[in-house]
Amino acid sequence: MKKSTHSGGSHFKRACHLFTFLLFGLVFMLAACGSAAVANSPTAVPATNPPATEAIAQATAVPTDTVEPTKMPTETAVPPTAEPTATPPPSATPIPSPTAIPETQIVNGIPLSEFLIMPENVQENVRDIYARGKTQLRNPRAFSKIGDSVVLTPHFLARFDSDNYNLGIYDYLQPTIDQFAGSFSRYGQAAHVGLSFRTMYELGWPDEKFCEPEEDIVACEIRTNNPSIFIIRLGTNDQVPAAMEANLRKLLEDLMAQGIVPILSTKNDRFDDEKNVNNQIIRDLSVEYAVPLWDFDLLADTMPLRGLSGDGIHLTMHDTNDYTNPEVLERGYPVNDLTALMILDTILKTVDQQ
Repeated sequence: MKKSTHSGGSHFKRACHLFTFLLFGLVFMLAACGSAAVANSPTAVPATNPPATEAIAQATAVPTDTVEPTKMPTETAVPPTAEPTATPPPSATPIPSPTAIPETQIVNGIPLSEFLIMPENVQENVRDIYARGKTQLRNPRAFSKIGDSVVLTPHFLARFDSDNYNLGIYDYLQPTIDQFAGSFSRYGQAAHVGLSFRTMYELGWPDEKFCEPEEDIVACEIRTNNPSIFIIRLGTNDQVPAAMEANLRKLLEDLMAQGIVPILSTKNDRFDDEKNVNNQIIRDLSVEYAVPLWDFDLLADTMPLRGLSGDGIHLTMHDTNDYTNPEVLERGYPVNDLTALMILDTILKTVDQQ
């Protein structure tokens, strides 16, 4: 009885073991199938837990199949660049056309401003000298001349004290003729044949009938005529440049100190020499002393034979100073007279600006 019980129990145990094995196998298979299903599921959570930060990131991640691809920002279309507008160059400042010189200010093609050298500093000095002359009671209606035989003639300015002239287009100069009436035909005490700068202060030249003893011709002329202006036309007879310059300096200083405006004139002859030394001394001192320069030497080039007669010293003449006649402007004395009158007129206008 015991044997049989033991045998049956053994079979029962084996059956239980087999059943358990099969059951375990079935559970294992089901578990395997479940794991595979979970693994293939899109929402499956991996068996291994990720780090906390990774888990948070995964928890908030948008499923990949619903994320739209990031679009690159649409590039703003740039309109085609227009051809650059050329910047026009700055307009050049127009150069004013030179003002035409009135015909009335020109003699034989040469403007007054070229044969009368009188820049601003000279004008200022002229006004100063003239003002000084007023304080010394100089006669504003008188001018004097100093010169040699070129001056001592009825052809040198004297016609303006007569009716033997016609100003033509230069008739604006008539008030200047009226202003100095009487001075044009006056020879005075400082005009002598053969006079020079070198000798003008020497004794023997003054006329005893008019001049005081020991008085030179310049002092005598100033005392007897009391001029406000002095026309200086010398140099032909000067052969010693140093002596000429020394006495011309003295003359200019004497006149300016006494309130008399000097007018320095160049000559048209080359009697001293072809180097024109004497005229250059006159030009240089006109600059140094800031006094008006009447450059008659320049005007000489506009006339036949430089406006000189056959002796090469004296000027060519005409019967009248009729400036409507073209022939008159080819002769030395008429051109001399007209340009001297223009210079006197300019000085009057200059001193009137005070």
